[in-house]
Amino acid sequence: MNQLRDEFDLSDEVKRIIINGIKLGLSRFYSEKEGKPEIQTARNFISRKRASYVFDSIYHLANQHLEQNIIAEIRSAGLSYEYVLLVIEDRNIMITFSQEKHHDDLPEYSEYRSEYTEGNGRFDPQLTLFEEIETNHKKYKHLIVTYNGSSGPDPEFVWIGATNKGQTAWIYHQDLMVGIQKNCPATFVSGIKLGN
Repeated sequence: MNQLRDEFDLSDEVKRIIINGIKLGLSRFYSEKEGKPEIQTARNFISRKRASYVFDSIYHLANQHLEQNIIAEIRSAGLSYEYVLLVIEDRNIMITFSQEKHHDDLPEYSEYRSEYTEGNGRFDPQLTLFEEIETNHKKYKHLIVTYNGSSGPDPEFVWIGATNKGQTAWIYHQDLMVGIQKNCPATFVSGIKLGN
């Protein structure tokens, strides 16, 4: 487990960027929603809209902290889904985000994440000695941040983990908020300029 922690654990500063990005995005989403009439078919899009606010906030916050060596990119999956990808080049780590109901839920299998999980193979205890995993050493490790923002601007949880290549099991999973101040420090998020 210590080897996995060494490979996948992020600095406190990067954790704060992620947590604060999620909280800021949820705050923006719920502020905009406040006072507006409920739409009967909101279930069709409310989750994606909430995720878009979170992605946007993480993207802008990461780009304002370039000293952390994080590259934030907007990527597309299919024709209509855009998401944010954080890349930590010096650690060969890629991070995506997923809204989930419970902290231990695995995100639904997705083609775009399957491209990123290739590098996690060398850390999967289920691989046999006969499988060739040497080629994975130059591939990125993929982490997924899961959160639940469905009940308000303060997420019920924020966890981070790595799945096996098939996205069927966690090989590393940790509460991202353990040891991190749970409230957004005002000095850390002040002055953030967000796009529209």
